[in-house]
Amino acid sequence: MKKTLVKLILLLILFSLIAACTYSQSMQAETDRGADPLSLMVQFYRGPLNHLSAVRYGECPMYPSDSEYSLQSIKKHGMLAGWVMSMDRLMRCGRDETRLSPEVFVNGKWKIYDPVEKNDFWWSDK
Repeated sequence: MKKTLVKLILLLILFSLIAACTYSQSMQAETDRGADPLSLMVQFYRGPLNHLSAVRYGECPMYPSDSEYSLQSIKKHGMLAGWVMSMDRLMRCGRDETRLSPEVFVNGKWKIYDPVEKNDFWWSDK
């Protein structure tokens, strides 16, 4: 039962990341690479599964990108809370957040600034 639940959660995460905004290449060097399963899934999404950027002709309107945000939240808060924060971010990406958050100029483009630090106010200090 426990293995089935873990597999289901990992599949949900994978499908959520595939449907998310595409990865911004500028963020790749800024995060340490972890070996936990969720980080490995995000890295797999960025590599072999990153065919969506060619199809969609766009990129994530937010900074950091959704996949980078996921890695940062998992690294900072662990797998469970990081996954919840990642799903929350995916639901907000490109929607109301564009009116609520400030913009920053990144690599010649305006992006909506939405870092992990601005969204973990509910979490204890780490």
